[in-house]
Amino acid sequence: MSKETFTIPAGPTAQHEFATSAVKMITTNATAWNIPATEVTTLTELFTDYDTKYAVTNNRSTQSPAATAARNDSWETLGEKLDYMYGHYLLNNDAIASADKEALHIHALSGGGGSSPAPVTTPVITFTSEGIGALYLNYSDSSAPGTHYKPDNVAFCELRYTVGAAAPATPAECTEGANVSRSHTAIQFAPEQRGKAVYAFARWVNRNGKTGPWSAMATALVP
Repeated sequence: MSKETFTIPAGPTAQHEFATSAVKMITTNATAWNIPATEVTTLTELFTDYDTKYAVTNNRSTQSPAATAARNDSWETLGEKLDYMYGHYLLNNDAIASADKEALHIHALSGGGGSSPAPVTTPVITFTSEGIGALYLNYSDSSAPGTHYKPDNVAFCELRYTVGAAAPATPAECTEGANVSRSHTAIQFAPEQRGKAVYAFARWVNRNGKTGPWSAMATALVP
């Protein structure tokens, strides 16, 4: 399976255009792309809130520092949800046509080619509990503890984890995974997984598809 990544444009106008297009495509194609209806409902609710607040800041007569702060907070929440949707349902989804992947800003990694070397550092990962049924993945780089940035040329943090089983000895024993492109991304769990232990490993994947070494195992309880 080829590995893919995605990009979110910088700047409020480009971000709004990106979100508008992505949410419309996800909503229209949810069934064909095997995306649960509950996930689509949550995404559209978050987008509606963001779209409303964006409209206020995009109108000169209603612009204000408070409106901008509200828009930015709403974008942060929507961005986390989009990260989750891409990592769990869109990247490496063979049901999505090439033209749709291009429209979604999904790009194939080259699978080990290119001049950039493989990452040599590891993610340092922790989980925080901020609500029922979700853990937020926070990462820093082993070469720069305390930051929340990926190393240069790294596309995403590849997470492998298992829930409610004995602690795995290696990432190969983990049954679930996600590609996380931004620290403090929510990992959602099923209701029956609440109260169970999560065991996880992570590694960096660069834009050429080269992978770094796996991190030490992190663990947490699903709230």
